[in-house]
Amino acid sequence: MKFQRATLAVHTPKGSAFACGAPQVVTYLRGPGDIAYGSLPLLTCAMALALASFEKIVQAEATAIFRARVARVNHLGTYVCREMAAYKGWVSEHSYANAIDLASFVLTDGRTIDVLRDFDTGEAEPKKPAGLFLRRVSRRANDEDVFSHVLTPFFDALHKNHFHLDLARYRTDGTRPQG
Repeated sequence: MKFQRATLAVHTPKGSAFACGAPQVVTYLRGPGDIAYGSLPLLTCAMALALASFEKIVQAEATAIFRARVARVNHLGTYVCREMAAYKGWVSEHSYANAIDLASFVLTDGRTIDVLRDFDTGEAEPKKPAGLFLRRVSRRANDEDVFSHVLTPFFDALHKNHFHLDLARYRTDGTRPQG
């Protein structure tokens, strides 16, 4: 795994009741899956290690389903000091660089697997390879305890276009239909 030391001062934004930042963060350069990121993720050390584990799952599933590896992951962000959009008063794990939102996966052959377009929210196993890939990587990330939160379009409309992955102190499985 390749990373670069980074800084993200712990601070309380003006007018806020909560602190943001993290004492130990890195810029994630490259992991064991040799995946590039649309922009370099700024993450806590624990999230960087979890992302490295996730890359192994991503490559295993991409190879099995598409006979190609993932070359790049496009994400919507890691660090941003804010409350959770759906739960006012709750601080987002993004406020601590303890989360990442993944929007799409680009294969070495140029195909793009996009969460908004390809995620299948049906109850049955997806028939299309892209939907199957997204279902499998998200469920493995949850079931193998890579992350404590794995939120997908199954979770709510706020996650219709991305996977939210984080290491909060509590667990949420957002990889299955909400019954």
